[in-house]
Amino acid sequence: DLNIVKKFRLGFALDKWDGVIGYLKKNGIDQSLMEEAGLIIPQNQGGGYYDRFRNRIIFPIFDISNRCIAFGARTMEKDNPAKYVNSPETVIYTKGKHLYGLPLAKETIVQQDFVIVVEGYMDFIMTFQSGVENVVASLGTALTIEQIRLLRRYTTNVVMLFDNDTAGEAAMVRSMDILIEEGMNVRVATLSEGEDPDSFVRKVGKEAFEQH
Repeated sequence: DLNIVKKFRLGFALDKWDGVIGYLKKNGIDQSLMEEAGLIIPQNQGGGYYDRFRNRIIFPIFDISNRCIAFGARTMEKDNPAKYVNSPETVIYTKGKHLYGLPLAKETIVQQDFVIVVEGYMDFIMTFQSGVENVVASLGTALTIEQIRLLRRYTTNVVMLFDNDTAGEAAMVRSMDILIEEGMNVRVATLSEGEDPDSFVRKVGKEAFEQH
């Protein structure tokens, strides 16, 4: 859906080792700056570089001021064991200080006075696109104190909706401890085994999702 692509400013990394390098070079960007931004990786031998993201859907990550600070990238190859590759931490990006989708969701979070926290990029996008717009994603980890204090600017009420698997449950438990310590009111929403917010919303739609 092109509207989804535009709304979330999704992109695509070409299946090339030097697609980004060539493009940015043409625009006068020095390779040292590309490396510092986490877009390219130095080769072990030969002194050259190659693109970090290749043949992947790109999810730009924005800070609360809506400035792009990093990227997540999902592979298009079924047999690639690295399903997601993410930007490394840089001068402008520390993973535990940001929440995916917060710039889009913050007004609705204030209006409804609660936020739903999911894990991943697609969980956020499908939930938001369904009309449930008071949602953010934790970028795949347990919430940090910095992320919780960022949320607290907008609400003190949090609903945790992580994937129903071992990793999701562990991240949720760690998050809940910090949420409670930080004075947040926290509830947990559970899905059926093997379900995640993305698949559930697509299957049942907005109304059933909110009732759940």
